[in-house]
Amino acid sequence: MSVLNTVKAKLLRALAKRMKAKFTYDAAQYPLRTVDEIDIPTAWGPARALFYWPVTTSTRPLPVYLNLHGGGFVAGVPEHDDSYCRLLAHNLGCLVVNLDYVLAPEHPFPAGLRQSFRVLEWLAEQAMTLGIDPQRIAVGGHSAGGNLATGVANLARGHQGLRVVHQVIDYPVLDLLQDPTLKRSSLDKPLLGSGLVRFFNSCYLSDPAQARDPLVSPLLATVEALRGMPATTLITAEYDILRAEGEAYGHKLREAGVSVNAKMFPGCDHMFTHLGPDASAQQAWQIIEDALREAFRSGAGEENESESAYA
Repeated sequence: MSVLNTVKAKLLRALAKRMKAKFTYDAAQYPLRTVDEIDIPTAWGPARALFYWPVTTSTRPLPVYLNLHGGGFVAGVPEHDDSYCRLLAHNLGCLVVNLDYVLAPEHPFPAGLRQSFRVLEWLAEQAMTLGIDPQRIAVGGHSAGGNLATGVANLARGHQGLRVVHQVIDYPVLDLLQDPTLKRSSLDKPLLGSGLVRFFNSCYLSDPAQARDPLVSPLLATVEALRGMPATTLITAEYDILRAEGEAYGHKLREAGVSVNAKMFPGCDHMFTHLGPDASAQQAWQIIEDALREAFRSGAGEENESESAYA
């Protein structure tokens, strides 16, 4: 682990913690029963998670959405997504778990991914206590969080104790093998530049050869290896240097027989769901909400059919 990278990462985190999303929702419009902060035990230390509990009169177990923030695997905090987690928990009547996963370079690959997946397993193990449905879980993330989300969904395939019914991947980084200078934008100065991407990659990977691992670079997975991935909502932005790899991953998922609802937002750059333009951000969050609602509804229907079959 480079001392210089560690120092730069800490400075970047300090800046990130002060960052406020430009596009936010009024929390008063989306009241919740409570928001809890829970430390989940993992092999990488306690994972801090914010639990957003909806107000509901239903006695049925709640579906769950696991949210993974962005920040290049290096920075970012779950509080950046607080506004949207409140919105989704309220409007969908689901538990939203907003995870503060371990960061690089102190915790390089696969720590953040494996910890996120362990949290998913913990949720399933605690399903009875929490009152949640481990067969109706969705995962999602933004930028680096999108990378982790699709990695978690990959690891969850065939799991005996839980089922991921949907994945949301929002302007994700999906190819760490490609030279960042080859990732182009039509803007002279896009929000996410190649130099910053190179720094993130150097922190996340303890060995550059790890970039060939499909759990690091999901775009490098074969079509056959992607069969059985959950239905996907994929959001990209016209000016984002990550747009091409996002669109290529969506195409590969479709080749693997995965249902993909993809939307490219013109006139937008990386992080537009948090920084605006507001109209585009609003539309993107509505797409995410609608996709999760349908996934949870369909998951409940499949569960009911299964119960009837064994009645």
